[in-house]
Amino acid sequence: MIDIQKDKVKTLYEVMKDDEIQELEVVNSGEYSIYIKRKCNKNADDSDLYNRQHLKAQEKLDKKKITTETIKSPIAGIFYASSTLSYHISTKEGDIVEVGKTLCIIEAMKAMNEIKATSKVMILKILSKSGEFVTEGQDLFEVEKL
Repeated sequence: MIDIQKDKVKTLYEVMKDDEIQELEVVNSGEYSIYIKRKCNKNADDSDLYNRQHLKAQEKLDKKKITTETIKSPIAGIFYASSTLSYHISTKEGDIVEVGKTLCIIEAMKAMNEIKATSKVMILKILSKSGEFVTEGQDLFEVEKL
């Protein structure tokens, strides 16, 4: 894995050299980030600098722990995560949901209650099935806050 990371750094450095970029930072979905700063030396060319390890590359592989949370049902009723006749919702695993977007509907006593996102989240798993009865406090979604 370290060789793969070195290859990425070398490739990024070559792009920087070709485009005359002095600093570059790459972040990959929270899995890792790479920061590269070229050191200029008028007496040596870039490849010589790289070969003599004058390139200051700092690679952070801070494999971010995904902290998951659950969204619970505030009431008992029938759970709907896909469109009903009067509501057009379509929450799927992998969706990124903005604050205020309807996640699902809980039908209770003939009333359709919209359950909305209170923060920006990614839906990791839907824990209930559309059309099934859920209880108050039951986990509906497993999410990652963004």
